[in-house]
Formats: sequence, C-alpha cells, structure tokens
Amino acid sequence: MGCFVSRLRDSGKSIVLLSNIFKGDDSIPKFVKCPDAFAPLFEMAENTISPFFEDFKRNPEEGNITVSSERYVIYRGESMAIAMKEQLTSVLGPGAGVVIYQIGKATGAADARYYFKKTGVQDPAQRLAMGPVSFALGGYANVTILPESAPAPNDDFLLVYDHPNSYEAEAHLNAGISTEKPVDFLNAGYSAGWCSEAFGLKLEAKEITCKAMGDAQCRFVMAPGKRLRERLKEIKAAYSI
Repeated sequence: MGCFVSRLRDSGKSIVLLSNIFKGDDSIPKFVKCPDAFAPLFEMAENTISPFFEDFKRNPEEGNITVSSERYVIYRGESMAIAMKEQLTSVLGPGAGVVIYQIGKATGAADARYYFKKTGVQDPAQRLAMGPVSFALGGYANVTILPESAPAPNDDFLLVYDHPNSYEAEAHLNAGISTEKPVDFLNAGYSAGWCSEAFGLKLEAKEITCKAMGDAQCRFVMAPGKRLRERLKEIKAAYSI
C-alpha cells in the first residue's frame, strides 16, 4: 500500500494530514512506525533527541544517573506498572488510574518543555515528532502512528496510535495478570501531556484496546478533551471495537 502526507501552513502553524492509506515502515525511522512520507520528520526528531541520551552517565559513588547532565531515576517497569497501581488502588480505589494518568501527563508535559527549550524547536509538527522518540528512549514503549491521525492546531486535532511494546501492559502479561480494562494509564497520560505542549492545546488520550486484556495491540485515541468522547465513538466504530 502507498501513503501520503502533506504539511500545510495555516496562520503560521503546521497542520499534518495523514492519508487514509497507510504503510508501516520500521526501517526508517528506528523508533516509530509511520507513513513512509512522514518518516523524515521522525528521523529528524531521532537525530535531535538521541544525542541527549548518548551522554548517559551512572555515578553510584554519588548516587545519581545523568543524561546530558540532567538527573534521571531508574524504576523497574513492574514496580511502576503494578505495585504503584496496587498501592494507589488500596488508598483511592477506582480513582488510582486517574492519578497515574495525571502523573504521566505532568511528566510528558514537563519533558516536552525541557526538550523544546534545549533544542529550540518551534514547529508544532516537529515538536510532536520528538515525543515518540523521547518515549522510546525512555523505555516506555514504541509508537505506531495510524492513518486516521490528523494533528491540526485546533479542535480538529486527532491522533490515533499504538504502543506495541508498552511497559505497563508487558508487566501485567509477564506477571500473568489478566485484566478487564486497559492498564496503560501512564502511557496515555505522557503522550497527552507531550502533545498538549507541542500544539498548545488541552488534549486528552484514552486507551481503547490493550494487550493486557488479550487484545492484539494497545491502541489510543487523543483529541481535545471536549471532543474526546465523540472521537472515541468514531474510532471504535472504524475498528469495530
């Protein structure tokens, strides 16, 4: 199948339109699957973000880890995906997932602001493309951008995407824990936080299928909060969910 991507200018802001014909290509770029014509944007994002992570230093004598002189902390995936959720659930009940989502959203937004400032990137489309790269290098998951996506700088913003190797779903599968609801709260929150900063919009993301539930993929829909319910219905219908 072929693919087509056009980047238009509207009031000085980028609009990225993805065609209805999609072909995944995991050769270029390395970390993101996307339409072929969209690959240069993500390849550029890899070239922008990757050098930060090449400067990785572990200093156990001082009790710290740095990436380009910025302090980082390593947690086991299972501790974050399962133990934290169980502890929060014991205190907050069903609201635990919302808290984890908001932690992810705050983290994604903060990371976005940090990298935008460090790199000086201003273009919203380029900023968005940096997100999945940072996400992969941080060990959260890989990202596949799906053809329904149309990340415009207005209320029509829509992003439909998969996280093929989500640490949250993988932790549940490895632990033999089956669930009836999606578990990728931090994944969803992080991506919503990053993209909100990239486009200057109030975006929210929702997982609609999850490997921890036995689905084939962890799939997400992102849109402005006031249109998320509408977009969820639209995408679920398109994929017969």
